[in-house]
Amino acid sequence: MSNPIQLIWKDKEALSLAAAYHFVSAAAKSIAANDRFTVAFSGGSTPKRLFEILATPAFSNNIDWKKVFIFWSDERFVPHTSDESNYKMSRTALLDHIRIPRKNVFATPTKGEPAACAAAYEANVKAVLGKSTQFDLTLLGMGDDGHTASLFPGTTILTETKRLVKEVWVESKQTWRISFTYTLINKSKEVMLLVGDANKYPILKKIFAKNAKHLYPVQGVAPQKGQTIWMLDEAAVTGKG
Repeated sequence: MSNPIQLIWKDKEALSLAAAYHFVSAAAKSIAANDRFTVAFSGGSTPKRLFEILATPAFSNNIDWKKVFIFWSDERFVPHTSDESNYKMSRTALLDHIRIPRKNVFATPTKGEPAACAAAYEANVKAVLGKSTQFDLTLLGMGDDGHTASLFPGTTILTETKRLVKEVWVESKQTWRISFTYTLINKSKEVMLLVGDANKYPILKKIFAKNAKHLYPVQGVAPQKGQTIWMLDEAAVTGKG
């Protein structure tokens, strides 16, 4: 990884609050510089709490949502109405509570064949981001098997170098998913990994060990010209709690 920053907070609530402040700041800086803020959301319980905080007036009123463009770093291949949908989680936690133009929200298509949906989503990414295909901020999490987005251990997407978005069959879940590839993730100006809970400790210990070996997909997150920020809680860092 390229000199990642580690920020450690007391618990997931403090972590989520800090991430919300960072989100507001990042949006303001990007909009001031480029008149827009492009962000990729992730699924999971920790991002959900972040989104709930961003939905409160204290935070949402400080974001010019008309200039925010939202994508998802990965999605389960389920209808947008499914409780397993990352889009649905984001919508109920945040999007339903803010004034953001519908045309600024790019849910991952999940109707039809996974390959066609992945290609369509990649086309959307290129259309909105332009030649740089660079997100201002990409939010990610980490599973207790070391996966991030839908880059799971042993899957073919890990070696994909040409595509920005790809469909991937996850054998352990017996399901298709659509995910950003390393190529797209690592173009980001900033990647923020939100990781909480003691069950993440064994993997974090190996990842951040001196002379760490490349064992887990999350270790492939290394923005070429951007910054990686790990937002961690004490339980994830100590294994206690």
